[in-house]
Amino acid sequence: MLRIDETSGTLVAPQASGLMESPPDREELLGLITSSWDAFSAELGLSGIRLLSREPVPYVDLLGFDEARNRVVVILVTGDTVEWQLGRALGAAADVASWETERLAEIEPGLGGVDGRESPALVLVAGGYDPRALTTIDWLASRHDVPVFAYTVAMVRFGNERLLSV
Repeated sequence: MLRIDETSGTLVAPQASGLMESPPDREELLGLITSSWDAFSAELGLSGIRLLSREPVPYVDLLGFDEARNRVVVILVTGDTVEWQLGRALGAAADVASWETERLAEIEPGLGGVDGRESPALVLVAGGYDPRALTTIDWLASRHDVPVFAYTVAMVRFGNERLLSV
């Protein structure tokens, strides 16, 4: 990360004392992602996913839809690094995969044409990951073609500005 020196019009390394990194608070992070979905999804390279609903059921943080792949996307958000995050995410995706077309249409009327045989994609957003979770995610994606993606985020304070690092 480089700081823009407005006075000289150059890029300079920020002073270490000027940067303060902290794990994001889950509720704040969920609110920021929901209210700024287009910017956030573009930052992740997921701009083709439309956000449908926030917390459609208690264990699913966000529900999206990948129109290009005609696939539901389950998005889970946590600011912490916790061992159970992958288990929670897989359980949520499995439950959404069991939903009939009528249940999907209750959440979003346009989902009536979703192929129920396709497993939902899974997007994890967290302040960090247990090493075993990352190994499992890699194994699921590379060996079993499970569409699962993990992104690490942090809140960074630089002077009076707060930044979200992805």
